Amino acid sequence: PPQRFAKFENLAVWGEPIYGRIFSGIGGETRALKPDLFLRTTSHDKHGVYEDRWFVEIDRGTESMTTLLGKCATYEAYRATGVEQQRHGTFPLVAWQVPDEARRDRLQQALVRSCTLTSRLYRCTTPGELSTLLTGGAL
Repeated sequence: PPQRFAKFENLAVWGEPIYGRIFSGIGGETRALKPDLFLRTTSHDKHGVYEDRWFVEIDRGTESMTTLLGKCATYEAYRATGVEQQRHGTFPLVAWQVPDEARRDRLQQALVRSCTLTSRLYRCTTPGELSTLLTGGAL
């Protein structure tokens, strides 16, 4: 990981339901985005201050892949509203923490194969990989 992300100067964590988002769907219906966690990290180096924003989903392996992809579709629908981007200048990446490497690989493959999801928006990790992902920055 880049050196500038080796240490956070500030880590802010919000859990569900504090950081949930209510938004209007394409047909005007009320929808809810409820990440398990929202993380904001800041760090700096000689070039400037960097802020990374993450929605985090914790999967315990009890839900079907179809359910996980459905949650991803909710992120896509919220992203399409542009609200988060307008408020903060960017849309957070979505980090999926899944229980093991096999499930991580299945989710990554399903995201890449999807015709309706933007796979580059998602990062799939195991519990041991999440901190490495976060300290590596949202690159």
